[in-house]
Amino acid sequence: MTISEDTIRNAVLRYHREYDRYLKLSARVAEICRFEIVEGNAIRAQVTFRAKSPKSLEGKLRRFAASGKKDLPSVQSVFDAVRDLAAVRIATYEQRHEDQVVQLVCNRFVDLRGAPPSSERKDKNAADNNNFYRATHIEAFLPEGDVIGTYANVSDVPCEVQVCSMMAHVWNEVEHDLGYKPLTGSLSDQERNLLVMLGHAVRQGDMTIGSLFSETERRQREHGGVFTDVYDFVARVRGWFPGIDFGRNAGPLYEALQPVRLVSPESIRKLITVAEPMTAAAQNALDEFAGKLAAKGDARFTPDRNSSDLLLILLLPKVANYIVSSSGDAVSDGVSRLRWFAARFQELSKVESGGFG
Repeated sequence: MTISEDTIRNAVLRYHREYDRYLKLSARVAEICRFEIVEGNAIRAQVTFRAKSPKSLEGKLRRFAASGKKDLPSVQSVFDAVRDLAAVRIATYEQRHEDQVVQLVCNRFVDLRGAPPSSERKDKNAADNNNFYRATHIEAFLPEGDVIGTYANVSDVPCEVQVCSMMAHVWNEVEHDLGYKPLTGSLSDQERNLLVMLGHAVRQGDMTIGSLFSETERRQREHGGVFTDVYDFVARVRGWFPGIDFGRNAGPLYEALQPVRLVSPESIRKLITVAEPMTAAAQNALDEFAGKLAAKGDARFTPDRNSSDLLLILLLPKVANYIVSSSGDAVSDGVSRLRWFAARFQELSKVESGGFG
């Protein structure tokens, strides 16, 4: 036997004792993914998390024992082998955002050595026409700066982050529950045929959703008046900066502009003196600002030339004071970053002189 009954029993008992660590870790990783990665970059997605239940772990280990495919002689070897006890799933509305989310996750978290984690993309349809599983898996650890206070005891605990489209998630979950954990024997031919039909439907669904949101953005660009949400903000302003990933950092910028009453393209545009497209002028201003920050040794944050930071830098001469002084009981890390830029801008130039704009 590759895993003994004693090892299964003792591994499950240990997991019972440590379950709260895995639940706490998965909740924290999900919180970071939701606010910093998804909302912070104006990406439509759902973020969910879970810690595997002790009963589910026991079932997994018994399947290992029955298959004989894994040699797990000790309790520690179980925890070394089972890496998804804490897990987060990011299901994007649009398939085109999957790679972007993966990159953002890899930039935010680390591996066990403290380096950026690697990702493993799984698209099983490439090798099996009947298998439509598609997702990217990342084994993530909290960076050193996050393992403080209540999180100090999860520095060595991995969290599996799975990224897929929402449509792919539908097929993945249905196939997992029917095929991976069958309750009444193997699947029938008809069940397998229906799974294949579902697979083709979800792949078509990915394309339909992409087309739907493209049409939604086209309609939003033609719409007047105030922004309805951050997605409307991105759709109607991104054209000022062709070729720029304007959605990046757009969530905090949209949030920071609300108290300043910059709630429409017209209200924003009248504060900017450069002509469209604004990319070159904004990048030059941003580079000048970044250079002055570097000269002062201010390296807490770095402005991003390929993001909505370009709009921020054009607005700072007019709104830096308001962004710094705007109050709120709680602000996101992203808004705190913008306030830091605004405060540094005030220190480096006189707002009324036009500054870097």
